[in-house]
Amino acid sequence: MEVTKGTLYAVYTLIYFHRRPYGDVADLHTLSQLLEAPESYLSKVLQQLHKAGYLASHMGSKGGYRLAKHVEKATMREIMNVMQGESLMQECLLDDYNCDRFKKCAVLHHVRDIQRTVNEMLEKLTVEQLAAEMEFKERQQKGFNQINIGVQ
Repeated sequence: MEVTKGTLYAVYTLIYFHRRPYGDVADLHTLSQLLEAPESYLSKVLQQLHKAGYLASHMGSKGGYRLAKHVEKATMREIMNVMQGESLMQECLLDDYNCDRFKKCAVLHHVRDIQRTVNEMLEKLTVEQLAAEMEFKERQQKGFNQINIGVQ
C-alpha cells in the first residue's frame, strides 16, 4: 500500500481550503506555488477532487477552485479512495482473487488484520485533524492561515 504523491497533494489542497474562509477561490498557479507542486500534475489532482465533489471550479480571470462542501470530517481513507481507488496491501485481499497455493494461508489471515488496522487508522485521520497538526514554512504561512477563524 502506497500513499501516492497525488493523494498527498489532494490532502494538502483540502487542508489549504479548510484553513481559508469558506468560499475562498484559489487559482492553479497560487496552489502550485504554495504546495510546491508542478502545475500540470496539480491540475489533474484538482480535476479529480472536482469530479469527486470536494471542489467547485470557476472560470474567468478571477477563476480557480473553491470548496464545494465542508471537508473537516473527510478522512484520509476517503481521499485515498478518490485519488487511488481502494488501496490494498496485497492483491490476494481482493474479493475475486483466486489463489490455489495452499488449503489455508496463514499469511493472508495476518495481512487481512494488518489491512483492517491500517484502514481504521486512515478512517480516524480527518482533514480537520491534519490541518491542526500541520506546520508551515514561513512563506506558506499567509497562504495557509485562516483569515476569519469563525468562518467554516
